[in-house]
Amino acid sequence: MPRITLRQLTNDSNHNAFTGACFFKGALYVGFRQGDAHVCDQGRLIVLRSRDGGEHFDIVAVVRGQYDTRDAHLYSDGKRLFLNGFEYDYAGKQIYAGCAWTEDGLHWSQWTRYAGAEGHVFWRPRFFRGTYYCAAYIERANDNSEANWFESKDGLSWRKVRCLHSGSDMPNECCMDFHLDGSITMIMRREHASRKPLLLRSRPPYETWSKTELDLPLLGPALWLVGDDVWISGRWFVGGACAHVGVFKIENDKPVLQFVLPSGPDWDLSYTGVARDPDDARHIWLSYYSGHVGPKTNIFLADVHFEAAMIGGWKYSAVRAIELAEARCPDPSDPKFEWKEIAGFDPAYPTNERGFLDAHERIAGQSGVVYFVTDLDVGPCDQATLFLGYDGPVLVWVNGERVFAGVGTNPAVPDKSRVRVRFRHGVNRIAVALDTNGGKAWGIFVRYEPVLAD
Repeated sequence: MPRITLRQLTNDSNHNAFTGACFFKGALYVGFRQGDAHVCDQGRLIVLRSRDGGEHFDIVAVVRGQYDTRDAHLYSDGKRLFLNGFEYDYAGKQIYAGCAWTEDGLHWSQWTRYAGAEGHVFWRPRFFRGTYYCAAYIERANDNSEANWFESKDGLSWRKVRCLHSGSDMPNECCMDFHLDGSITMIMRREHASRKPLLLRSRPPYETWSKTELDLPLLGPALWLVGDDVWISGRWFVGGACAHVGVFKIENDKPVLQFVLPSGPDWDLSYTGVARDPDDARHIWLSYYSGHVGPKTNIFLADVHFEAAMIGGWKYSAVRAIELAEARCPDPSDPKFEWKEIAGFDPAYPTNERGFLDAHERIAGQSGVVYFVTDLDVGPCDQATLFLGYDGPVLVWVNGERVFAGVGTNPAVPDKSRVRVRFRHGVNRIAVALDTNGGKAWGIFVRYEPVLAD
């Protein structure tokens, strides 16, 4: 079960809704539409910024086009942060997709309509390895609609590439995430009576897509990856018009409920924005809106830590009677280190947390240095973040290169330190030298998260 901390970001008489979230240059941004009602002419987009991990926020942008401006989506190409949405002209029944952008998080461009959009709603665009992508939808006559695949080189002028799905089941809002190999998993809302979305998958160059209907009434969908696991959330209809913000994990192409965020019971809620910690892919912020407190709907932010995947296959040495300054990257085939396999988490020691590499029985109060080493197959990963915890001074090597030195105190705390490292494709060797801290040390925590580099 993930660890969740919830914050309420608004508390006023406005209808605050339709959120987006993104990290940009070390700060967390949350965007939303603010208006008098769910549908009204006064809609505008608001952007909040937090420079302290979601503790405090300030308003950095208020953006509006000519008409009601809706559905705040935030995404970045690394150099610019984009605020995407669309205008709706209720009198003329016209849609104009567009965006504003910033290079520093404070100074924003004017609202600019997209070229090549032609009546489409651009919903949650993404930037990946030099190209901007979006699954945008358009409504047609006779209760038909179609979701189309668009690409762009500058994020402003778009080109329709192909149709993803069309018909009387009325596909519309899509949300996607990229795997490390460039493949895509996407969720697509459908407006038909069942409210059941489609799960789509594709690989570069995204010419063919598989489609699976999810047995779940869900609107306003969001999708994100935690490792290789697919997670979704949205306006989950429990029965009739009663709805909550449900969060599900996809297992064997089936949605499995994991938790429900405080929300409901009215249907006017959801539209989850997803912001991933740039260094920790298992630390996710989920923005959403709901009317369960306050005079109207308000914006909420869930700070979610998903369970970490730990590194296995470790062995550790006997205590070496040396100073840490004398330690060198060890050879795991050298018998002088008296290597032993290490089990990691042991329920016999209830004070140990999952992933703790426990060496206290071999340390046994001795002063010196104990080594830990493992060979890790990271596949096609190029960059990653190592997360470390330790209860004595440490040195860390990746493929023989020293990447970290730290001073620890009892007890070891998971994720106390983090360091960005570069891996080679395939097998990489991680080695740690732990000063036993005068015999008081017990062991270390080590895990890693791939970094999706553009």
